[in-house]
This record gives sequence, structure tokens and C-alpha cells, in this order.
Amino acid sequence: MTAVIRPTADHVDYLAHEAPYGRLFPRVETFSDILPHRLNDEQLRHFRERGFIHQIVVFTQEQVLRLREALESIVQGRNGRESELLCHSNENAGTTRLTYLQGGWMIDPDLHDLIFHPAITVKVAQLLGTRKVRFWHDQVFYKPPKVGGNVAWHQDYSYWLRTTPSQHLSVWIGLDDSTLENGCLQVVPESHRWGLLARDQLLGDMDQLKHQLTADQLARFVPVPIEQSAGTCSFHHDHTIHGSYRNESERARRAIILNFMVDGTRSNADDGIMMPGYHPIPKGQPITGRMFPVVLDLDSLSGA
Repeated sequence: MTAVIRPTADHVDYLAHEAPYGRLFPRVETFSDILPHRLNDEQLRHFRERGFIHQIVVFTQEQVLRLREALESIVQGRNGRESELLCHSNENAGTTRLTYLQGGWMIDPDLHDLIFHPAITVKVAQLLGTRKVRFWHDQVFYKPPKVGGNVAWHQDYSYWLRTTPSQHLSVWIGLDDSTLENGCLQVVPESHRWGLLARDQLLGDMDQLKHQLTADQLARFVPVPIEQSAGTCSFHHDHTIHGSYRNESERARRAIILNFMVDGTRSNADDGIMMPGYHPIPKGQPITGRMFPVVLDLDSLSGA
């Protein structure tokens, strides 16, 4: 296989580019450009009823290879700008380990452009029922072979109470084939209707969240494994309960998660801090700024 040649990150201020920087992903300039990326009615119905959809093809093989190399360049320390990440940790718990990153889109051109990819953002707009999508933040969960740890059952919005209202969406992107053996994402269907549960330790005991559930919810707590090929992704509601078990396989399980919100979502934080390292946004004010770019505005497209 031909090696992927990475463009140098240098010290480009990617936050200054509130649009795609390169040409890895298609650009959207007219309303007709979004049509190939739209979900169908059955997929939208499934999301409303079940709280997720999966096995959605959004990447070419070249794009997957480029994203893998972008991620590996950061994990292996070759990017050169790792100190600029908002979070970079290697969590160890006994015999398990999990590498977690946040802010990769700010230091790599391909990860930056990923948040604008119309095969993702157009679907997000449909699922959120909005004409303007704003980026919230990115995450990486990297599970090494054999020792990659679990991510406990949780609801994403329980970690995002500094925003209001609840109008977010998460996109889970597997850069490897995801299977039960390597710790694929699992979701609990219809749990997005159960109300908001208290936040627990994200890398903790898989059963901790169950102590909050009613007898009826426990009876309906039947997780669905999201086994899917590299190049596909899943979308889930910000209240859908999800998690993943450890990687028991001989290969890494690499995943990028992109989180989006409806434009107009407001700060709900008394101190205005949306996340560590971000500029404060006073409570009650709309969340804006270059840390939270608009990634799709349907009203700005010609022919809209």
C-alpha cells in the first residue's frame, strides 16, 4: 500500500479558517450540493423512534487513510503541536488503557476539515431540525490492542449542562472496522426518552449508571452493538445512553467523535466557561466564536 503523505501542520492558525482549509472533502456552495448527502425518510424515522442511526457511509477509502494518519501523527507525537490540544490523556486502570484527545481539529488540516464534511453536516442539520449547524467539540477514543479500556454507559448531555437547551448531536466515526471483540460502540434504543440521568465517571464501572434506572428502564436496558465498517459512522441523540467495552482484539480501535449543536444554543455556565481553554461566554449569551464555528448554513447557499 502506498504511504500517505501528510501535509505539514506548521503553525497554521486553523481556527482562523471557518471553512474547509484543504480539498479532502467536498465543499458546499449551492443548495444542490447538499442533495447527495441527505438522509431518507426511513432513516429519519428510525432516529426519532430509536435515538440513533448507524452504518451510514460518509467516507471514501482515501479519506479514511488520511484521517488514520492524521490521528496517528498526533498519538505518536509526530504532529509537533500536541501541546496545543485541549486535552490529551492516557488513562490507565490496571490492565486497561485508553488514549483520549480533544482539540485535534485545531492542529491538523484534515481533522479541521472533517468538521465541515457535508456528508456529516447535512445529516446533522436534518436530525437536529435546523438550517444552521454549529460545531461544539471533538473527541478521540483510542483503544490499543488487548488493553483498550471501556467507556462507561452515559448520556452526552449530562456532561454539557453548561449549555442550554439540549439540542446537540454526536457523530461516532470509526477509523477501523468496529466489532464486539474490539470494543465497538453500543447504544440503548429509545433511552433518549428516559430523561436526563446524573453524570458518572466516564471511564468507570460499566454498571454504575444502572443504579439510577427504574425497574421498567432496567427491563428495557438492552444494548445494541454498533458493528460497522471503517468509512461509516453512527449518529446519536444527546440523551441516548451509550458506551463500549474493552478492546480484546489484536488491533487498535480508533474512533473520532464530533459533537454539534443548533446555532443559538446558549451558555448556561455561571462562570461562562464552556470548556477548559475556551474563552468565557457569559451565561445566557449565544455560543459563538471561532472555537464554535458554523459548519453549515443552508440559508447562505445559492439556490436555497
